[in-house]
Amino acid sequence: MQEASADNAPDSKASLPWHRTVVGKVAIFMLMGVIFAYLMGAMLGFTMVERSARDQWGREAQMNAQMVSATIRRIYTSVAVRTDPGGQVTQLVSTRPIGDEESVLSTGFSPIDVLALASAQTRHNVWLFSLTNSRRFTPVANAYSDAAGELVFPNAAELGNAPFANDFYVGFARIGGEAHFVSSLPIISPQGDLHGVVVSSIGLKSELYHLHRELILKIVASLGVVLLATALLLSMLMHRLFKPVPRLIRALTHIAHNRADRATPYTWRSDEIGCMAQAIETLRKKVEEREHLLEVKEQALRYQHLAHHDALTKLPNRVHFNDALQEAVTQAPHGAPFNVMIFDLDRFKAVNDTLGHAAGDTLLIEASQRVQALLEESDLVARLGGDEFSIIQQARHDGLAKAQQLAHQLVEVLKEPFAIDGHEVHIGVSVGIALAPRDGTSSHSLLRSADVALYTAKAMGRGRYAVFNPAMTMGGAPHEG
Repeated sequence: MQEASADNAPDSKASLPWHRTVVGKVAIFMLMGVIFAYLMGAMLGFTMVERSARDQWGREAQMNAQMVSATIRRIYTSVAVRTDPGGQVTQLVSTRPIGDEESVLSTGFSPIDVLALASAQTRHNVWLFSLTNSRRFTPVANAYSDAAGELVFPNAAELGNAPFANDFYVGFARIGGEAHFVSSLPIISPQGDLHGVVVSSIGLKSELYHLHRELILKIVASLGVVLLATALLLSMLMHRLFKPVPRLIRALTHIAHNRADRATPYTWRSDEIGCMAQAIETLRKKVEEREHLLEVKEQALRYQHLAHHDALTKLPNRVHFNDALQEAVTQAPHGAPFNVMIFDLDRFKAVNDTLGHAAGDTLLIEASQRVQALLEESDLVARLGGDEFSIIQQARHDGLAKAQQLAHQLVEVLKEPFAIDGHEVHIGVSVGIALAPRDGTSSHSLLRSADVALYTAKAMGRGRYAVFNPAMTMGGAPHEG
């Protein structure tokens, strides 16, 4: 029932909102492309207009500064100028501040008169500001004789220079709270002290940007018209081109839900839609076979793993161990020596009988984990059955010492108590060791030698290990630990 409902869901044309369909996504993508291209063009145009306007405003402001400086020098004959290599006046040099009482008495002109003459040349207002002790510019006079507020320059980081230094400045500044595009001529003493500045404007910022606002409105209006026309055209075009797509999607959905009984539509077409339909049809025919093969492969891998691993401890089982041991024996003449250990858990049967088989299983799992923690990456531990385990230990150098060290660690770690179902369980381990190829050149002989050593370790009192030597089979003294 769930599969049927899932298959029926895509059959409805209203199952996806418009913006998530292929038609909708392509239309949105193309509209976004139109908008992006339009906006990039508009931004480039704005940048070019802005740069051109700034250059024009800058040239006009520089000309105003030239005219203002010429007017001031005609009246204040003691004023000198400094220019840059291009001839642009950059500073007015005066021993006294311009516009003070002494300059009025000596020239007969008030600051307002001088600024009015300069304003007649520039056709815009001209201001004279003095620098206070707090490094602020306050108005002295202006050509229009109106009230003027403080002069405030933008921060230096925006302009690339420092307006408070004794430098010529062209750009935006605020006078009495209104933004003007100005040229500012510093008035300095021969020693370099700043007396004030003469500022001439070419217009308010709002007036200068009036053209920009009109251009923005026209661009926005034309963008709306272009987008509407593009949307209508794309909607008709995409619907015609992609009409088969929903049916092909339903065909793929049926295949995904293992319903491959319906033939794929549009396979007769000779365009890209037909190619896609033919590919879906091929997929429809192959999908069941592929899924079946995958299931067979997964099942085979699962059975293979189960056949070679112990279900309880997840360790390799006796079959896996025998294969690995046979491989190690085969490679021994060409590779490194190795050791074979067989060990079983002392007093394991008592735990099973006292606490039950579930506790015994838990004990086997925890014991196998402790053993695995002692092994190197190249070593192999396997559960042969019950509480019996075996290890293949690689030993490139001094195999006997390595075997004794590992056996000692096994004895020590497995005699530590286990916490099983709230009980503290104490067991031990007996280990038999055979060294290859010293104690055998076949898997059978090595296992027999290790088993004899294990029997000897148990006979000596358990909780210990024994290394095989031929005397064990003749009742001699074993090498124990």
